Amino acid sequence: MKNSLLLKNCKLYNSDKNLVDIFIEGSIISNIGKSNNLLPKGWIPKGVETIDIKGNIIAPGLIDVHIQGAGGADVLDSSIEALETISKTLARIGTTSYLGTTVVKPSNNNEHLKLAREYVEKDLGGANLLGFHLEGPFINIKKKGGLAEDGIYPSTPEALEEVFEVTDGKLKMMTIAPELPGNLNIIKRLVENNVVASFAHSDATYEETKKGFDAGINHVTHIFNAMPVFHHRNPGPLGAIFDNNYITAQIISDGHHLHSSIVKMVYKIIGGSRCICITDGLQGIGLPEGKYFYNGKEYISKDGAAKYLDGTLIGSTMSLWNIILKFKEFTGCSLAVAIDSVTKIPAKLLGIDNKKGSIETGKDADLIIFNDQYKLLMTLVNGKVVYNQSN
Repeated sequence: MKNSLLLKNCKLYNSDKNLVDIFIEGSIISNIGKSNNLLPKGWIPKGVETIDIKGNIIAPGLIDVHIQGAGGADVLDSSIEALETISKTLARIGTTSYLGTTVVKPSNNNEHLKLAREYVEKDLGGANLLGFHLEGPFINIKKKGGLAEDGIYPSTPEALEEVFEVTDGKLKMMTIAPELPGNLNIIKRLVENNVVASFAHSDATYEETKKGFDAGINHVTHIFNAMPVFHHRNPGPLGAIFDNNYITAQIISDGHHLHSSIVKMVYKIIGGSRCICITDGLQGIGLPEGKYFYNGKEYISKDGAAKYLDGTLIGSTMSLWNIILKFKEFTGCSLAVAIDSVTKIPAKLLGIDNKKGSIETGKDADLIIFNDQYKLLMTLVNGKVVYNQSN
């Protein structure tokens, strides 16, 4: 049983039952129960490594569907070293899988996408790069936020084919504005290619947003951000989102992008099963507070927020783990519900819930262990310990 691992005395994050043991063979969870039932005659065969979890809590590894970088590196850096830094930094803070969130960049011939696509699902020493989430290029320049204008251009079938070509089957999500000419057809093509079409960076009305949903949008990027505000006589896209019963929504519950009461309101309206917490994280994640540069401009990372020197909020520098702890605090939900918002629910959205997002036999051994004070102790990716706080 080479490359096998037995995790003993684990408390499941979503169960009050007795402690369990988890047997991992290679990269897969082979069995869950007690050792004397998992292994022949209760003995541990030679070659099986054993780790005593000592009653600490175990949960699925976290999945971030919206993150640009971490540890001082960004997907836009277009280097293997940057991808490895992101991967290892995320593993240290509990994230085991992520969508490399970025933009198209014609000025550099999209070299960052061409390089990163070769490392999707490859071993980078930590968190697993699942593919890309592109913000644009088919978004409304009026709601571009911090996105560069050279990554925004008109929607045409040819432009979409160029995106498909450069991402080479690794595009998993695209943020799009449904009100723009040609975008309803683009949305349909995304869905046909198993790409999640997500609403944001849009100036759509209530009616235009609904048309986008009808065309195939089933997700919302950083709800409330980069979209029209809600008004009682002009409900806009938020009215359409709240009037819907299946759209999932990204929530940046860092206490900066959304007021805590808004996080609680969204949770109450759409329910925990439709909330997906994200970081919208920049390369300052995993670094000490201080001044850094993003897109050639200096910003300050403080209290988990990244702001340009003029005060413009450009992203989060808070770990996904801390974001879900704040989500739990803001909404009053259980720990299990908060963890599901970054495991079970995003895995289902991405169509990978057959292998990720929960602790079940036959699924990938992407796991985190933490104590009852919510301190992260260990991270496993594909059955390998990639972070251990005791080391």
